[in-house]
Amino acid sequence: MRFLSSDKSAAFAAFFMFFLLIVMNAHAVNPDEEPVKSLIEQGIELTITNNFEGAAQLYQQLIDQYPKSPMGYFYKGATLQARMLDREDYSRQDEFFGLMDKTIDLAVKQQESGAENAWNYFYEGSAYLYRSFMKSKLGKWFPAYRDAVRGVDRLEAAIKMDSLLYDAYMGVGSFKYWKSARASFLSWLPFISDEREEGIRMIRQAIEKGDFVYWVGRDQLCWILLNEGREEEAFVAAQENLTAYPQSRFFKWTLVSAALHSHRLDLSRELYKELLDDIRSLPENNHYNELDCLVSLAEIERDSENWSDAFRYADEALRLQIDSTIRKRSRDRLEKALKIRNM
Repeated sequence: MRFLSSDKSAAFAAFFMFFLLIVMNAHAVNPDEEPVKSLIEQGIELTITNNFEGAAQLYQQLIDQYPKSPMGYFYKGATLQARMLDREDYSRQDEFFGLMDKTIDLAVKQQESGAENAWNYFYEGSAYLYRSFMKSKLGKWFPAYRDAVRGVDRLEAAIKMDSLLYDAYMGVGSFKYWKSARASFLSWLPFISDEREEGIRMIRQAIEKGDFVYWVGRDQLCWILLNEGREEEAFVAAQENLTAYPQSRFFKWTLVSAALHSHRLDLSRELYKELLDDIRSLPENNHYNELDCLVSLAEIERDSENWSDAFRYADEALRLQIDSTIRKRSRDRLEKALKIRNM
């Protein structure tokens, strides 16, 4: 057998180790590098414009190309969550949780394999936060809070590793704000701090400097501004968002809320009618959002003293054939419709 010289042996060993690292970390591509970045951005745009199937297909391409990376699973799961929120139909929650669990599992495996990349912590933390939000929608409050704390911990680890990963500022900032806003009555306690302004500052940083959170950050900021009583600021931002994506139901829901808060009844009426037409045209409609639109229109017409229209919308709401689960979730809306009809 012919042996290599010591120098050649060392060179071959170095090359072999380098080759192994490439193979092991080929799936650890950074999402902010092309062509992956453009694909992710395209999927986000499709999600904003309600083309959930198109976005899911794009993210399946990421999964197929990088099966050991958490990014494709995360974005596909995020798209599925957006679809469920748009329909107010959570029948695919098991699939969603499976995708987020896979995201967390792969992110942890990459960290354990020595792939010290801040994006791995970002995806792990973001998956926990998405799980948290879904659990809160399902009324599982303690598991939701537990996942939120875990998620923020991992996002803060990402920021500690790379302070320029501004996408991670979005989740941390949102958590800081809403935790403080919802516990504001406890702010006088010495161990409860008010981090609302810090949260808003971090969200603004994410919007200005992040890679993938510009639109979701702007939309989140609108809801925060409404919660802060800054209706005009929220209205202007929401209007700009919808102007950029006029077909987005997500941005239309935000703008109609901002319009109502700022007492723009004519615009509110117009937007609710558009949403109602949109929802009724969907192949899947459990009537939850339809009921919301009808009751809101009834209230607008009541406040405008257009009684015949108010009664008509209330009647339409009360005649909807909804199942027991949706009826239970919509009890307050049905009571409002009945109260208007009996005026």
